[in-house]
Amino acid sequence: MTHLILFFEGRLLLNGDSPMWPSNRFIDLDAVTHCRVHVPSLVADQPPCDALQLSSLPAQLADIEPMPVRQFLLHQGFDAFILAGRASQLLNWYRTHRYCGSCGARNVLRQPQRALMCPRCEVDYYPRINPCIIVLVTRGEQILLARSVRRGATFFSCLAGFIEPGESAEQAVAREVYEEVGLSITNIRYVKSQPWPFPSQLMLGFYADYVDGEIVPEAAEIAEAHWYDVDKLPETPAPAISVAGQLIQEYCDAVMASADQ
Repeated sequence: MTHLILFFEGRLLLNGDSPMWPSNRFIDLDAVTHCRVHVPSLVADQPPCDALQLSSLPAQLADIEPMPVRQFLLHQGFDAFILAGRASQLLNWYRTHRYCGSCGARNVLRQPQRALMCPRCEVDYYPRINPCIIVLVTRGEQILLARSVRRGATFFSCLAGFIEPGESAEQAVAREVYEEVGLSITNIRYVKSQPWPFPSQLMLGFYADYVDGEIVPEAAEIAEAHWYDVDKLPETPAPAISVAGQLIQEYCDAVMASADQ
């Protein structure tokens, strides 16, 4: 049986705490479905699943308050969020690539590939993935944390940015650190990655060692940035939610464990 992940106005409709609904729960959703895409399984135990963007709520869902996708992540943690995040990313790709960018013809789904194809140009459009770096700059028992200028940003996190065309991930790390805080770094090393579907980023996590320079925040991006002792941190992202939190926690834990030996 196919399961469904339902969205309305870009927000998630939950079946209790789960993003999945059994398809036999509904008689006919086609009349209120704006678009529908298959969500591929990346793990062995995931049942067949489709994501639906609804144009209106059927009567049996009228009492459910749609939840913003990011809020679901904050409440449930990343492991529970993975499937809903993938569904959201695929629907966003489908919505923003309905027409060919060259000739304007309406794209069609190309089976069995996960692609949209222009029938006139015969050009394929695959789901968009935007590669980004995120880096924790370290200085012995201190780490560099910054607060964004975005409205409502209260926590401190790692530095991050998009990879430019023709640029390696390591080059992007060095460039972003210098642009955002004016520091030179060395010993750039990859740690782990995380999909971040807001709307379609792939975060590549790094550590890097401080070399020299004084912190000069880029005013358009960084409200403030400081060095923090590993045992005296400000509010940071939760490790259960983001790779930034994992980079911070794992480095700090390693430093403090080494100090205890």
